[in-house]
Formats: sequence, C-alpha cells, structure tokens
Amino acid sequence: MKNSPPSVPSTSFSEGREQYRLFCVDGANHITKVHEFHAKSDKEAIKIANAWRNHGKAELWCRGRIVHKFDRSRP
Repeated sequence: MKNSPPSVPSTSFSEGREQYRLFCVDGANHITKVHEFHAKSDKEAIKIANAWRNHGKAELWCRGRIVHKFDRSRP
C-alpha cells in the first residue's frame, strides 16, 4: 500500500476553508518539515495531518491557534 497523504484542495482554493500548518518536529523539538493545506474543519485537518506526520511528533496550527499536538506513536 502506498504511504502518501490524502489529497487536499490546492492552496489557491480557500472559500469556506481554513488554512492549516502541520509542523513535524524531531526529538529536540526542531522543525523538520512543514505542510500547509486547507480544510473545512479542525476534525478534517487533524485527519489529514495524521496521515502526513507518519507517526512522528508534530503540531497542527490554524493561524495563531494550536489545534492539536501529536505524540510520536498515537494519533
């Protein structure tokens, strides 16, 4: 099975959607990767982010608000 994130709308399409940023971090809490995307809700954004983080530690943000903190192994 291919391990890739679910498809998300292009960043140019944002009507009715919020912009989210997923920050993947290493053991020293340094940012290793950033994904920017749009989603209809926090619930949808968490689902998309969970696929991208690949069971690693990450933080999901919407503007200046933290939406969810992911630990290494649990969603």
